[in-house]
Amino acid sequence: MSVLPYQDKPSPWSSHSRIAAILEALPAQSKVLDVGTASGMLARRSGNQSLRFFGVEAVAEWAEIAAPHYEKLWKCALDDAPDETLQGYDAVVLGDVLEHMPAPEAALKRLAGLQASGSIFIISVPNVANLWVRLNLLMGRFDYTERGILDRTHLRFFTRKTVSVMVRETGLDILSMHVTPIPLELVSPFFSSGFGKILYSVVARLTSLLPTLLGYQFILTAKKP
Repeated sequence: MSVLPYQDKPSPWSSHSRIAAILEALPAQSKVLDVGTASGMLARRSGNQSLRFFGVEAVAEWAEIAAPHYEKLWKCALDDAPDETLQGYDAVVLGDVLEHMPAPEAALKRLAGLQASGSIFIISVPNVANLWVRLNLLMGRFDYTERGILDRTHLRFFTRKTVSVMVRETGLDILSMHVTPIPLELVSPFFSSGFGKILYSVVARLTSLLPTLLGYQFILTAKKP
């Protein structure tokens, strides 16, 4: 079986926790479309048991793992999913998927056009302007990695400004934007408890003060007017 693309990030500062918290605040029986479910983390971690989860996942192995957690899951790329499967949702989640698309603007515009006014969009993208990337560029390096900001499967790169412009040009109103720190819990178990967790909280605070420089991901909540 293929290695899963993302590990669960349980820290309260991670994109996974942020998105889960936004979903938990939705009204009971809200229909949620999770685009790019991977292993189904969002549905598994949801604290709002009344939500109705639907998903789209292009990788068959990951879709098989995720399927039991969704009311319905379509095993195909977003571009191949018919309109009738993508319309009529109260919330659409695009968690770390737009950067994998050659034309994310078109995909977002299509999804927005298929939802009713008032629908919520939750979008997370990595921050290519992160300090680590900037320092590597100063040294003449732009090396792809197996995962992270420079994941070798990323086709598009975003900054806080460019993702904001894309969302607004789609016709959505941005309600909020959060920034996440580097997911230190994946770097070392040290940061998951005790003094390491305290250091992690300090890094998270510094990241919130310097979002464009230290931010790992941006999470936008937007609404269709």
